Amino acid sequence: MIGLGMACSHAGPLFRPPETWQQLMNETMAPGVFERYPEASRQRDSLEECQALHKRAHDCFAQMRKEAVAYKPDVIVLVGDDQGDLFNSSNNPTLSIYTGEEQMWGHTGYEWDVPMKDRTLVHYNNHAELARYLTRGLMNEGFDPSVLHTFKPAGREGFGLPHMASRIAPELDPTGEIPVVCVFLNEYFPPLPDGKRCADLGRALAKLLNKRDERILLVASGGLSHYQAASDFNRGDIDSALDRWVLERIERGDAEALEHLFTFDSHNLRSGTGEIRAWISLAAAMNRPGRVLDYMPIHACYAGISFVTWSEQG
Repeated sequence: MIGLGMACSHAGPLFRPPETWQQLMNETMAPGVFERYPEASRQRDSLEECQALHKRAHDCFAQMRKEAVAYKPDVIVLVGDDQGDLFNSSNNPTLSIYTGEEQMWGHTGYEWDVPMKDRTLVHYNNHAELARYLTRGLMNEGFDPSVLHTFKPAGREGFGLPHMASRIAPELDPTGEIPVVCVFLNEYFPPLPDGKRCADLGRALAKLLNKRDERILLVASGGLSHYQAASDFNRGDIDSALDRWVLERIERGDAEALEHLFTFDSHNLRSGTGEIRAWISLAAAMNRPGRVLDYMPIHACYAGISFVTWSEQG
């Protein structure tokens, strides 16, 4: 049964010391960002501002970890994107689940200053039986997930498990003892699922997982609005109005309103902003109001950073 739900951002700079943020902004921010966003200028010019935002974010991680420990989940099911780590352009499924017995491996975000090939591997146990149950059940619910029987990443060399899981699972379970199931939802590479499809996926996951005896923690990883490159707005642009609208719908438990997102093409909904899809799935799966722990437009992270929990139930 899903007793506890969570959604959180996973931006890379969250896992860097805040003392590196100002240099990062000066070196990577797109032209015009500091002029368009007064808060971006404040962050660039104030180490204390960066330190305060970093602390707020990690206080949220600590609160989520506290709730997870109190809940004592038997398994963590994560919903999020791949971004070309497991898959490449030869095969980029809309929906996929790893069902094998072999451990998954990846990297936390904290070795940001170490070349990828030299970073410490972190291993995660897959709950293979639950993963296989989900693939069978989702097919009965009208979805056709791609099934990964073996863990052989074919995307970016050395990356392994996508950071939607490798950065977030250790924040919720530092022991690494709780098995993980990853539901990979394509959020970047067209053609893409619309909001209704994501909400339907969340409802299907809830229907299936709530039949299980395990205590399940369901997590959405990624978002909120952000633009990684100049091809889709500029790096550092954040659509706070969109983010706050999404969070208000979550606080109201109004997943039906979120279904209208991604039903039309817009620059505002492209690039990393597509990660809101996982939040739509969670809102629909939990089917009750969520509690927003915090929201911060952090330009060093190029993203609207937020954390939400759906209180323990059952």
